[in-house]
Amino acid sequence: MNIRRCIAPCLLLALVSPTAIAEVPREKVPIELPAPVTQIETDQGTILGNLSGNSVLFKGIPYARPPIGPLRWKPPQPVAPRNDTLSARNFGPPCPQARLAKSGSASEDCLTLNIATPASALMSTTDSLPVFFSIHGGGFVNGSGQPVFAVAPVLNASGIILVTLNYRLGALGFYAHPLLDMKQGANFALLDLVAALRWVHDNIDAFGGDPERVTIQGISAGGQAVNMLMVNPQARGLFAGAIAQSGYGAWPLQPHLESLQDATESPSAEQISAAIASRASGKNASELNVKELYALSAEQLFGAILGFHLPIIDSITLPDETAVMFARGQQHPVPYISGGTSFDGSVFPFSGVSEETVLGLTGNQKEQAHALWAEDFSAGRNQGIKRLFGDIRYLHSGWSASRSMTATHQPGYLYLFDYLPPDTRDQQAGAAHGSDGTALWADYRSTTAQMMRKYWMNFVKTGNPNGEALPHWKTANAGVQSTNWLLFGEQVAPVQDIRNARLQFIDQLWRARVAVP
Repeated sequence: MNIRRCIAPCLLLALVSPTAIAEVPREKVPIELPAPVTQIETDQGTILGNLSGNSVLFKGIPYARPPIGPLRWKPPQPVAPRNDTLSARNFGPPCPQARLAKSGSASEDCLTLNIATPASALMSTTDSLPVFFSIHGGGFVNGSGQPVFAVAPVLNASGIILVTLNYRLGALGFYAHPLLDMKQGANFALLDLVAALRWVHDNIDAFGGDPERVTIQGISAGGQAVNMLMVNPQARGLFAGAIAQSGYGAWPLQPHLESLQDATESPSAEQISAAIASRASGKNASELNVKELYALSAEQLFGAILGFHLPIIDSITLPDETAVMFARGQQHPVPYISGGTSFDGSVFPFSGVSEETVLGLTGNQKEQAHALWAEDFSAGRNQGIKRLFGDIRYLHSGWSASRSMTATHQPGYLYLFDYLPPDTRDQQAGAAHGSDGTALWADYRSTTAQMMRKYWMNFVKTGNPNGEALPHWKTANAGVQSTNWLLFGEQVAPVQDIRNARLQFIDQLWRARVAVP
């Protein structure tokens, strides 16, 4: 592929000679200058972005054909090359989601990505930059790639290219209705992510990026998306490092009917999908046909989802729970960071998960669970359930995944974020879910946030978070019995065995549930 990079600032004033300027009265000198633009040649065709400060921004680039009409509930299809120029100056519409149902701003034609690159990278013909591929969270029912794109100046100034994207959500992204053809899987959103990564791999060099140095990152559902990509067969070779913040790889997902040992042990993905369609249409599941299923609007489908939405163990795109595959050493062998916040359970009220479900995961050991989390339950049942939920869903998942990286002979780093701004420390039970993301990209005052950014950027550049003047971050196991963590609190320091008794308790329950020795 012949790639042509050109920055073409068209400055009208530069076309006027000094003599001409002297002959024109001052008030008549042209003062309106066309905006600087950047034109890139890719496999997809010519793409036009615009200059913003020291960054060049490309927004709303399609990475797959619109998944509409007969392509709804189908794997993403490649974009056909363009004969005209794509103006990439505006974000593409977000994928359908409940909170935007009335605004009309969302669209099923939403599979776009955004790229922010340092202007200097487009003028260089030798040095290629690392790429930070950030996946938004939102419980797989909300979000878009637009908010995260605001961190572009921070990353670009450090010599890192940023990519964000939209992917299908809710029942449009994860759906196993019995009427559908699922021969290629039921996690369409996961396939969207793979398609976007493949587009980046094939085209990022035109934007000054190195396709061999792509790091994937996400928080919450974005963190779980990272975990799924770590075990998805189609994603192999498309990224060189991964950061899963508050992912939930050990949380029970939607099991495909064929993967259930006992069909009565939990609802299957097919049963959940049928129930969503039934609630959306007002008909019994047996009364719906394929035509009626496709006729359901996105608003109807999202109105029928309760809380967050879960990916599906479809045996194709996701062979098993990600933590199970990590424990078996079946994840991709790339450097990996995972962890969570000290009060990840703050998100519990929005999850759609019941207290009974949380306590049910402790099996017949509820009394021991109450004893281990006694301090929180003594502060109130609400805090106890939240803390238990956060430790089971998020912290144990990160702990398990980073420790499992030893099987791949690649480093697994583990962290706990426990920093609270001084004015909130008497008001919160710990660092809230997602607050590590706020610290990374929105908090420029605290030393903790500044250090965390340095670790993350080092990792994106080299695959190792450590660097000069930073406390040394050991890998989770590093050949010792104890588990190594990096604690981001008022101070940043390496520690061992955070919440060890609780995590060991959760781990024993999890291993018994999934039959992992």
